[in-house]
Amino acid sequence: MNSDEYKSYHAGDSDALEYHLKLFLFTTIIYGCFVAYVNGWLSLAVMAVISSVCVTRWLIAFHELFHLRRADDLDFITRLQPIPFSPFGLGYHEYQEIHKGHHVNTASADDPDAFHIRGGFFRAFFGAVTQHEQAFVRYIARHGLSRELLVMTLIRLSLFVGLLLIAPAAFLAWWLVLRVTYIINDFVFFHVVHYRGGETGTFSLPLPSWLMHPFVVIYGFDVVYATMYHDTHHRHSRVAARHLPSVAVLEYAK
Repeated sequence: MNSDEYKSYHAGDSDALEYHLKLFLFTTIIYGCFVAYVNGWLSLAVMAVISSVCVTRWLIAFHELFHLRRADDLDFITRLQPIPFSPFGLGYHEYQEIHKGHHVNTASADDPDAFHIRGGFFRAFFGAVTQHEQAFVRYIARHGLSRELLVMTLIRLSLFVGLLLIAPAAFLAWWLVLRVTYIINDFVFFHVVHYRGGETGTFSLPLPSWLMHPFVVIYGFDVVYATMYHDTHHRHSRVAARHLPSVAVLEYAK
């Protein structure tokens, strides 16, 4: 779906490097918030705000990298996916496979993300709330449990339990921020842009300028444009998120 006409807007190696570095940066800040909160250097409110913004920015970098790099091209930490959203979660390779299926079978019954897209508000919201656990079970049911997935699952589980034991109350507060932020992002990025008026598909999400501009300042162009122009992203998945408005305008002008 990526016409040569839009090739100049495609993300390249420099973009892949940027997203990769952002994953390290935001991962470091997210964990730094936990350390600072445990030691009393950050209040709950400040920790929650910084962590939530960084999780949202981390998620879009993770998503954009799917379209540019295979798991084998990345380092172990990135493949591991070390943010403890759940005691049972998947890594980069598994989520990339799921995302490929999402683009091939978008919002259909065969879409591996159908459980948090289809079926109306409450069903999709429940899917977003339980996304990590459902994705984990569904992936293993379909693909089996490889040795690599088993090892990485045990590492992620150990990390989750270890952080919980270090400071139970602080961890639960921090984890709740991570999880709620993920749920909101998931619900918007899957259900809201793929389900409208009882119909499934891929839709844009126009935002008024008074809302778009502060969102760009807080979350960055990639988050806002990939959401607003999600239909364009699905038609041209190699186009860098920052160029989606330009490509949308070119398509509209035809």
